[in-house]
Amino acid sequence: MFIVICAGLNAQDLLKVKGKVLSSDNKPVEFTTISLESAEEGLVVEAATDAKGEFNIEAKAGTYILVVEPLGYDIIEKQIDLKTTTDLGVFTAKTSQTVSLDAAVVTAEKPIYKVELDKKVYDMANDPMSQGQTLSDALANVPSVAVDAEGNVSLRGNDNVKFLIDGKPSGMLGVSDIGEALKNIPAENVERIELVTNPSARYEASGSAGIINIVLKKGSNTGFNGSVTLNGGIPEMAGGNVNLNYKTKKYNLFGNLGTRYSNRKGEGSAFRTNFDELGNVRDYLSTNRDNDRLRRNYNIRLGGEYYLDDKNTLGLSAGYRYNNGNNNSFVNYNNYDALMAFTTNDFNVQDEKEIENNFDVDFNYKHEFDKKGHEFSFTGRFSTQKEDENGNVLNNVTSKDGSNEITQTTRITDNLEKQNTVVLTADYVRPIGEKGKFELGARADFNNNKTNNRTFNSGENGLVPDDRFFANVDNQQNVLAAYTQYGNAIGENFQYFAGLRLESSDMQIDNHTNGQSISKKYTDLFPTLTLNYKFTQKNELQFSYSRRVRRPMGFMLMPFFSPTDDRNIRNGNPDLDPTYTNSFELSYITTVGKLMVTPSLFYQKTTNTINQFVRTRKDQKTDELGNIYYQDALISTPINVGDEDRYGLDLTATYRPFKWWNLMFNVNLFGYNRTGFHQETNLSYNEQTGQEEMKVDSQDFSGNGFSSRGRLSSNFVLPGDFKVQLAGNYMGGIKTAQQKTEDNLSMDFSLSKDFFNKRATLTFNIRDVFDSRRREMTTYAADYTNYENMRWMVRSFNLAFTYRFKNTNERERNKRPDGGEEMMGGEEMQIPAA
Repeated sequence: MFIVICAGLNAQDLLKVKGKVLSSDNKPVEFTTISLESAEEGLVVEAATDAKGEFNIEAKAGTYILVVEPLGYDIIEKQIDLKTTTDLGVFTAKTSQTVSLDAAVVTAEKPIYKVELDKKVYDMANDPMSQGQTLSDALANVPSVAVDAEGNVSLRGNDNVKFLIDGKPSGMLGVSDIGEALKNIPAENVERIELVTNPSARYEASGSAGIINIVLKKGSNTGFNGSVTLNGGIPEMAGGNVNLNYKTKKYNLFGNLGTRYSNRKGEGSAFRTNFDELGNVRDYLSTNRDNDRLRRNYNIRLGGEYYLDDKNTLGLSAGYRYNNGNNNSFVNYNNYDALMAFTTNDFNVQDEKEIENNFDVDFNYKHEFDKKGHEFSFTGRFSTQKEDENGNVLNNVTSKDGSNEITQTTRITDNLEKQNTVVLTADYVRPIGEKGKFELGARADFNNNKTNNRTFNSGENGLVPDDRFFANVDNQQNVLAAYTQYGNAIGENFQYFAGLRLESSDMQIDNHTNGQSISKKYTDLFPTLTLNYKFTQKNELQFSYSRRVRRPMGFMLMPFFSPTDDRNIRNGNPDLDPTYTNSFELSYITTVGKLMVTPSLFYQKTTNTINQFVRTRKDQKTDELGNIYYQDALISTPINVGDEDRYGLDLTATYRPFKWWNLMFNVNLFGYNRTGFHQETNLSYNEQTGQEEMKVDSQDFSGNGFSSRGRLSSNFVLPGDFKVQLAGNYMGGIKTAQQKTEDNLSMDFSLSKDFFNKRATLTFNIRDVFDSRRREMTTYAADYTNYENMRWMVRSFNLAFTYRFKNTNERERNKRPDGGEEMMGGEEMQIPAA
């Protein structure tokens, strides 16, 4: 009422301002926010364009900044001196970073999240919450992505994610543990994250959840540009990173150099109830664990592109990463009888040293034909990585004869893993007619993984080999692939894109320890389809389908996983088969005023699922005094059993209620229904008879569950140009017949301030403000229940300073495509991935 009255009193003094907002193809951009701001009053008036892209606003005479905010495009700002009714004409909405109007150049702020035709893009370089963080930490900020307390990454609740770096497999992702490798990559090295939930036939078919592509910084502006970042924090963390690039119209050189030191604190506890054959409580085991994970990481990457002429480009880059780490932990075991009376205490002191070396080199060539979009590209990558782990476990055992005397045993482990990978891709793209496109490509992927593990236990006469954990294994996996796809438009609003991919896999596992060999070959077809209907410029409906495969990861195929804790042993299964998924997705992209919403419904049908079969085994032990005691161990092995139906809703929305306040919301609701039953017979020590006997172990994997993930990020611009980001994270619980996971709520905080004409930024982050991020899980089986509570890091504080410098030659800005990062152009996939 107050606004209406004031407007009526001042109506005689108001002047009209009108204009029109069109896209680059001269179509109206509806619901564009139009605002006038003055230095004295701030926001004076705000309105939105109509269906024709036109706007009409009124204000008193004066000097203003006109702000045009077309959602999904760059912001346009223009200073106007309003003296009479004014027609500002046409504003063209663009997606380039710089908008020029009437000789005034304004650099617009890129949206941090946007939806393209076949992927979602998160601009990590412009996310203040990522400053000074590892890539594992920063991925938790990306919509639809969740990172649990152990660093495991899932996409829409599914952890079968295919990770790529610049569109290809990379040694930077480690040999067997991608989650651990992501903790060693600085987020400052990453330009953006691309989520491809239903990839086209151009992309390799592995990963039922989809692809997370990590695009590294390479430099794109002409002239000499770069940035320097220094950061430090609590718990102990310090690092530095330098990004440089020099570009002319003939070549582009880029480099990155960084180092990072961190000491992460973690903790965990577990409580297991063991039952006898009649279902009565036999005894209890309580476990507490404290971890220190020390990392010293160094990385360097150098590369360049040479523009032979306007049609041909050569590129070459190489990177090296070295990590020197220590994992120290103290594990305390308290044993209780059936009446919960304390019996004995054991504890382990574990010290593991890990040395990791990763090297990769990339070559690419691109030829552009005379017609725009007609091109051929070739890429080749060689990568090698080596992980050398040496562990020392000191096991303090309380004597079981009632004397409570403590004896010590020692376990020494030595694990060496080497992996060499060669990936060759060739892609050909040819436009057909006005809107059609034909693609053809091939890929060869050669991967060799060698593992050599030895374990020794202390004995009366020194170290004694433990044959259970000896393994010398060669794992060779080769995949040859070819694809073709074609797309076109019917009328003005309907588009389709159909493809077919063929992949031939050849796997050979040679276990030199026991002389066994396993060979598997299979050839599969993977069809893909995308249908898109555009109702208006900002309202689209899209349907997509793809068939995916999950090949067993290297560590799943090894005869063992880890002998560090002999109470919890994870074995591999060299005879695992791949699983196949049919994935369907229906997405709607709409913009209503300042609100952009992208809901997606998805359904996935997976057959021959890989599940973890967990059984108990009782071992007879002898301490150094010769006393006999018995110890329970949980043995976990991956097996192929049953099918799974997974379905859900993934919704992302961005909303900017005011220029100083921006919101991004993502919620993922998903459910699943599983089938499957497995039974096997194994040896276990019978304490009553004193003999090893055959024991039947079974596990029912059938059941269903429903859960949710959510994230709300709120960005504020405060007086003094301080920027604040608050991000709340929610991970819903899951309950099935075999397992119950509790929900978890946490929050992150960031405060940043620009200096020196926005060339420098100081950022303060608090990760896990309330120290609440953890995983709580209860597992149910026939002869035990186990409650587990853990987190892999505690609350952290981080301060980062970034300084950016540039010397740009404006005349050369548009001579060549920016940096060669986006080889395809347009709205198609922009990473080579045949």
